[in-house]
Amino acid sequence: MADILLVEDDYTLRDAYAILLQAHSYALDVAGNGQEALDLCKQRKYRIILLDLMMPVLDGVGFLERARLYKTSPQTRVILLSNLSSGEDLGRALKLGAHRHVVKSDLAPDEMIALIEEELGK
Repeated sequence: MADILLVEDDYTLRDAYAILLQAHSYALDVAGNGQEALDLCKQRKYRIILLDLMMPVLDGVGFLERARLYKTSPQTRVILLSNLSSGEDLGRALKLGAHRHVVKSDLAPDEMIALIEEELGK
């Protein structure tokens, strides 16, 4: 089982997160949109999904609607990564099973690692 699935459409941010997580020895898969993430979730289960809300092809809410992780993989922790601090999409994502929301622009690298370690119970 891979530890983390990172779902982010911004290449620069996705690469930065990937480098950070791999430097801390996390097994990582990446997806550029919700559809790619769905395809990966059909192949394996993840302990944590770092999920952007606003993406092309299939956004974060659409991913959560289709994945139904709260029924099929209730142990998976979904952390929403968005620059939205509120709104309908955010509320809907939380109702669909996301566990936590963080504002990307406020998250320093060491805070990302601390957040993941907290979710993994380390």
